[in-house]
Amino acid sequence: MWQTLQSWLDEPGTRRLGWAILLSMLLHIWLFGGHLLALPSMKKEMHLIEARLQMPKIVLPKAEEALLEELPEPTKPEPVKTEEQTAQPPEPVTEPVSEPENPLPELPSPVVEPSMNHEPQPQAQAEAVAEPVQQTDAGLVINENAYRYVETYFDVSTKIGGRAEGKAKMIYDLMDEKRYKITSLTEADGLVAIFISDLVQESEGELTKTGLQPQRYLYQYGKKDDKTYLATFDWASKTLLLKSSKGEKTEPLVEGAQDLLSFMYQFMFVPPLETMQIPITNGKKLRIYDYQFDGEELLTGELGEVNTLHISRGGQDPEERFELWLAPSYQNIPIKIRKTEKDGKVYEMTATRINTNRPVLSN
Repeated sequence: MWQTLQSWLDEPGTRRLGWAILLSMLLHIWLFGGHLLALPSMKKEMHLIEARLQMPKIVLPKAEEALLEELPEPTKPEPVKTEEQTAQPPEPVTEPVSEPENPLPELPSPVVEPSMNHEPQPQAQAEAVAEPVQQTDAGLVINENAYRYVETYFDVSTKIGGRAEGKAKMIYDLMDEKRYKITSLTEADGLVAIFISDLVQESEGELTKTGLQPQRYLYQYGKKDDKTYLATFDWASKTLLLKSSKGEKTEPLVEGAQDLLSFMYQFMFVPPLETMQIPITNGKKLRIYDYQFDGEELLTGELGEVNTLHISRGGQDPEERFELWLAPSYQNIPIKIRKTEKDGKVYEMTATRINTNRPVLSN
């Protein structure tokens, strides 16, 4: 019997059956034993990885932590209050009519015969020398420190900041506490003088409660009659008589009217930023000009460093301008004058010397 069983087990079919039974038993044991066979998932999945940066917590020693707790919390500073400036920039001032025919500026150019040996004075000394002007009307005081006499020497150039091509001298003289005279002479230097004539201007009038009131103005370029103009102010009849080689004509005389010279020295009595509309005659016509304030400027030159008020007037053509640099430390007289004509020509006058001592006349 054992041999029969042995032969049966050796048969291939019996072995396969045995292995099948063995595998079946192992499978039942695995299932009933609570073990599950998990096969890996072949499905691709997207995995989100989130990372955050975090500042490490600073741990202070207990002593330092206690000290910080005792410190008071900072208080928010209150803004500093500043006073608003009440001064407002003045309305523009008006200026003289430009004289296109004139190679040299119609700006006041000094003319006077005082000694040329007077040395310029520092501004502080110049103010000290000036004799005060008395009141011209009870109850109204004009600038008591205004100069009674001042002569200014200029270099004249046909380019902005260019070299001097001519000289000019302007003199204001209050002769008897009431009557004034301003003279101006502009001369070309060197070969330029062959082609450019001298320009002479004169203004005469009275010092009133409102400042300078011109009565006569002369504009004369060279010896030519057609370049000579004379304006006579008749304040009683409110009429301005204008004379030239073409004849005479009259225009209504506007209150406060000035000429090309007097308006510049009027700023000694009326602050430049107070009235920015000025009626001015150049001897040929009378017009009201609007000026504007272009700011404060520090000029450096032969007078040293001088603070100035820069005012200007533009014509109908934007290229035509007349500019003044007035020096408050010199009673607001002009120390720089620039005229730009419609054709682009520039005439610039820069003060080089100021004298406020009236020359002593020898007998």
